[in-house]
Amino acid sequence: FCITTQSYASPLFFTQEEQDYLSQNSELRLCVDPNWLPYEKLDNQGNYIGLVARYMRLLESRMVAIIKPQITSTWSETQKRYESGKCDLVSALNRTPEREKYLDFSQVYIESPAVLVLPMNNKTDTKLADLNGKKLAMVKDYVYESKLRKQYPKIELIYVPTMDEALRLVSRGQADATIGPMYLVFSATTKQNISNLKMLGDTEYQDELRVGVSKGNTVLLGIINKALDSISSEDHSSLRQAGLRED
Repeated sequence: FCITTQSYASPLFFTQEEQDYLSQNSELRLCVDPNWLPYEKLDNQGNYIGLVARYMRLLESRMVAIIKPQITSTWSETQKRYESGKCDLVSALNRTPEREKYLDFSQVYIESPAVLVLPMNNKTDTKLADLNGKKLAMVKDYVYESKLRKQYPKIELIYVPTMDEALRLVSRGQADATIGPMYLVFSATTKQNISNLKMLGDTEYQDELRVGVSKGNTVLLGIINKALDSISSEDHSSLRQAGLRED
């Protein structure tokens, strides 16, 4: 299940401490969201695909290390793994106070606005505050959950296993709305050929995806940040173009 190494650039210069760490830890356990295209997914053959997977391959080649995705079925299962210390790295997640109990965080490497998704025929609701007393479908343990519970306690949250299912519920009128990263929503609605939904951008939330690093592992965190620093604007552009088309 290892990521296939693809060389994008020469290996980076690391300090002796960093070199020693990589020599002693040549295979790093990577926790991922198994069903989060276009960002990442573990397909039926166990292949790790998507935009984030391409970033992980880039980091892998520049670190000269093996980054091995850990197999899980749901994001909640992945969360339990990193909370119990079974991950060296978590591929892409927003930093929150709760997650900082278990992980340290790299710099941001992917940014995306969070969009509100509503039925096309909904002409009255334009922001989260309009959904008080209504049903919002979302994947349990996604970063928006704690924010919504705190800021909009009157919104009824309906939990679903995937973003695809959340969009289907809204499309069928079984939920009033959902919320998700713009890239993900666009990809999922296109893939499912859902045409009766609309995206609104004023949600107050922004996805700022970082690599999570096992708590207190300052050497690995420095290595990851050094590798992320080496990604040029051209690299980011080519990765996005290729990764967001992956299905």
